[in-house]
Amino acid sequence: MLTVSLVVCAMVALATADDPAGDHPHTNVATCPANWKQHNNRCYYFESSTKNWADAEVQCQTMGGNLVSIHNDDEHKFLQTLTQSETWIGGSGCQTPGSFFWIDGTAMTNTVWCPEKPDNTLPECCIQTNSQVGKCWDDVACDTLLPYVCARPL
Repeated sequence: MLTVSLVVCAMVALATADDPAGDHPHTNVATCPANWKQHNNRCYYFESSTKNWADAEVQCQTMGGNLVSIHNDDEHKFLQTLTQSETWIGGSGCQTPGSFFWIDGTAMTNTVWCPEKPDNTLPECCIQTNSQVGKCWDDVACDTLLPYVCARPL
């Protein structure tokens, strides 16, 4: 009987060794930094102060992200809840007019261009999302001062 008691005590001790308070083990759940909004597997940050496209991207990088890339309608709709005006997003076509890409290196497969956009004229080669009906994208001059949205993985 003493042996059985010792085995039971040893099992209880081993079961609670990682959890001295006897609570359930903590799970590591990733969360967004303060002032960032989570949507699916990314964190988003809207900055209302204005910068040109390049300076906005640099600021996003200092916060661990990039200007936002948008990959589907759900993400586009979520982005619209963060913004109320023309806002920089992470698309550019300055290297080759008419060939747009996301600054974070992801593929630009889902686009929401405004009618007759992009017009593929330099220096209008950075992408903003706007507040017009449909909240579509427009290629504008990269030195325009606009608020911006950063994104980073969760």
